Amino acid sequence: MPYVIAQISDTHIGGPAAESGERFSMALAEIGAMTSAPNLVLLTGDLTHNGLRVEWDELVARLDELSVPWLAIAGNHDRGIDELAGHRAVDAGPLRLVLIDSSAETFSSDDALWLEDTLGGHPTAPTVIAIHHPPFETGIWWMDCVGLDGMALLEEVVRRHPQVIKVLSGHVHRAIQANWGSCSLWVCPSTAVAIAADLDPGHDPSETAEPPAFSLHAYTGAMIVSHIIPVGPTAARVPIAASAPSFVEWARAVQPDRTHAFKRGTSSFGGT
Repeated sequence: MPYVIAQISDTHIGGPAAESGERFSMALAEIGAMTSAPNLVLLTGDLTHNGLRVEWDELVARLDELSVPWLAIAGNHDRGIDELAGHRAVDAGPLRLVLIDSSAETFSSDDALWLEDTLGGHPTAPTVIAIHHPPFETGIWWMDCVGLDGMALLEEVVRRHPQVIKVLSGHVHRAIQANWGSCSLWVCPSTAVAIAADLDPGHDPSETAEPPAFSLHAYTGAMIVSHIIPVGPTAARVPIAASAPSFVEWARAVQPDRTHAFKRGTSSFGGT
């Protein structure tokens, strides 16, 4: 089986969005209900709204229901949370996971030196970078106004290291895909509230009534396959067998003979 990371972002515990904590727990419950649990849950910043200890304690308490390991990085709203401060790199199964602290909303020359050294020390390890701020212009003008200063410097470093196959971020509260050559850039939606997608630079900043959502990334050894997972009542599962039992029966008969990366028991990937 592939190595799977569930990415949750922008939970904003303690923020103005109604029931932000409960919406976060809905995402955790969805992860817990999966028939094959992810190997890791990665939280990509703005986990608290005011950087308060009570907000962080609530988040950690809600994470207690997880049966898999979790890692977290800081967002600009998390500057008061010492546990999230600083850059670090860890091994996550077959991946090298590089965690960048962008809570100061900048990527400096010192940060670039650290990243260059970190990536240079593992030149052949397939690598995923996690950073709260998307390191590119998203086209949502008012969110780009509070984007990452120094994003071009980050791009320069990453482009020198082809082992970096994915950059995961959050901050913009909706799913966005971009790329630097063969490196995929992914922005995770929020569990707290969604931002309206409108690329007109004159549009009024807006939120939407979309349900909370998170991302699921499966590393197959050849690529990373990413999905958006909505949660809540509108995402309730309805078995297809109820309306098309013959198709499901046929598919189950075909599946064992297929050659594919998601076949059970074929992976040598370990845990974290």
